Amino acid sequence: MEGTASYVPVVGYLCKTLRDSEFMLVDIGCSGGIDSIWRSFGPRLRALAIDPNIAEIERLKGAETHPGIRYLAALAALPTSHPFARQKEGRGHWSRSPWERLSVAKSLEIIRSAGQMSAAEMTAANFWAAMKLAEDVIVVPDHLLKEGISSVDFLKIDVDGADFDILNSFDRALDTLAVIGVGIEVNYFGSASDADHTFHNVDRFMKARGFELFGLTVRHYSAATLPSRYLWTLPAHSEFGRPLQGDALYIRDLGSHEYDEFSARLPVTKLLNLICIFASFNLPDCAAEVALRFADRLGSFCDVDRMLDLLAAQAQGRAETPLSYREYIQRFESHDPMFFTQSTSLPIGDAATPSNELAEVQRQLQHARERIIAMESSKFWKLRQAWFLFKRGLGLGANQ
Repeated sequence: MEGTASYVPVVGYLCKTLRDSEFMLVDIGCSGGIDSIWRSFGPRLRALAIDPNIAEIERLKGAETHPGIRYLAALAALPTSHPFARQKEGRGHWSRSPWERLSVAKSLEIIRSAGQMSAAEMTAANFWAAMKLAEDVIVVPDHLLKEGISSVDFLKIDVDGADFDILNSFDRALDTLAVIGVGIEVNYFGSASDADHTFHNVDRFMKARGFELFGLTVRHYSAATLPSRYLWTLPAHSEFGRPLQGDALYIRDLGSHEYDEFSARLPVTKLLNLICIFASFNLPDCAAEVALRFADRLGSFCDVDRMLDLLAAQAQGRAETPLSYREYIQRFESHDPMFFTQSTSLPIGDAATPSNELAEVQRQLQHARERIIAMESSKFWKLRQAWFLFKRGLGLGANQ
C-alpha cells in the first residue's frame, strides 16, 4: 500500500516495550508480499495474508521467515445473502471504466502477444485471468471467527476487482473485531450507482462506521492516443493522464471526543497500536494527539514522554540531533522560522534570487523523496524482480 513511512522510531520502541502483546494484520490481496512497514513490528506481528493466486502464495510461503505470518490461497467474497449482494443485482464491480482506451492496456496486450509467460511473469504483468486461481471461496470475517481471531488492528484490501464487496462483508466486523485502520484501493472513475467500487462509495461506507480519511494517493494513467512515460519498468501508472486509482487510508480518529464511547472499550494495547498505525503512515502528528489524549491510560505501559520524543524525531526526518517533543513545541509556539517555507513565487519580470533558487531545489528534493517512498511501498515495486526475469526471458536488455 502506498503512503507508508521509511522512518518510524516509535514502532521499534513499542515493539520492545510491548513484547507480550500482538499487532494483527489482515492483508487481502497479498500478491508481492505484505508491506515492509509491518515487518518493523518484529515478533509482535501476526498476519493473515490472503490471495487466490496459488503460485504466488506458494512462493511467499517458501520465502517467509517470520513465524507470525500465515498465507492462505483463497478467493475472498461476499455471501450471496448479504444485503449489498442483493443491491448489486448482478452488476459488475464498476462502470464507465476507461481501461481499454488506456496506454497500459495496449502495452499489456503487446506483451501478451510476445509468447508464453510464466506464473511470475503473469503476476508482474497483472494477467490474473490467465493464472491458476484457488477454488476455495471464503467470507473473511467468518474465516477469522473460525480461526479464533477476535481482534484485528489493520485491514488491507487490494484485489483489483471485488474490493468494495469484501469491504461490505466487514460491515459489522469492523466493530466486533475492533479494527482501527483500513487501507483499500479505490477507483476515481465510475457512475453514481451506490454499488460501484468508487472512492465516493468507499468514503461514505467508512465514515458511516466511525472512520475518517487520513491518506489518499492518486495514480495517473495516460490514454493510448498519446501515451505518457510509465513510472516503472513495466506498464503501469504514468507521468500524466487521468486519475484512475489510488490507495485510501481510513483510521479511527480517537483524538476526537466524538469517539469516546468506542475508545473507552479498547484495551490500552489497541491505543498503542493506533499510535503505531498513524506513525507508520507518516502521521506522527496524529499519533502524538492520541498519546497526549490517553496519556493517563498509556503511562502504565510505556514512557509517554519518550514516545512523544520519538514522534517528534520522526517529524524532523532523521535529524542528527532532533529536538525533543517539548523543544519542538516551544519552537512552534515561538513562531520559529523552521516552520515556514520561503515563497518561490516571483513577481513578473523579476529575476530569480539565490535564496529562491535554493528553496525551489529543496522543494523538488522533498518531492523526489516522497515519490521514492511511494514507489518503494507499491505492489509494482514488490513485483519488479519477476518483471526483470520476464524481460530477460524475452532477450531484452535492462534499458529496453
